[in-house]
Amino acid sequence: MTLEQLAAQSGVAADKIVAYTKAGLLPCKDEHATFSADDQYWLDMVNCFLENGSSLEDLKDLMPLCEQCAAN
Repeated sequence: MTLEQLAAQSGVAADKIVAYTKAGLLPCKDEHATFSADDQYWLDMVNCFLENGSSLEDLKDLMPLCEQCAAN
């Protein structure tokens, strides 16, 4: 799906998705690429962490660990 489609489906503004992508918080590392259902799952997780008080800096360390655990 496109960035605009992901934004519409997730309710997260496109500029925030771009920021999260550039910060390395989503599996898709290029905001111009096609996003997948996996990216939407990880976006939901990022939002959950942020809504519960985590900072973007916290997530820069945490999300790669989550991705690694999910791959195993």
